[in-house]
Amino acid sequence: MILSVELNANIHFEQGSYWADVPALPGCFAAGDTLDELLSSLREGVDLYLQEGNDPKPVRALQLKSAVLSDAVST
Repeated sequence: MILSVELNANIHFEQGSYWADVPALPGCFAAGDTLDELLSSLREGVDLYLQEGNDPKPVRALQLKSAVLSDAVST
């Protein structure tokens, strides 16, 4: 069975690398040097998060509804 999950993720670009959090899954974070690495890490993080909730179905498709990119810190 394939589980498709649709979530919002906040994606940030800081100091040359990417990181993301998923507000609907508190404590679910991912990082990567490229967007491809970040998305792969994010899929794995969501899969692990759902498994910890005793949901044995792996996430095969992860659709990000929206993303927020930031590369500057306001002062």
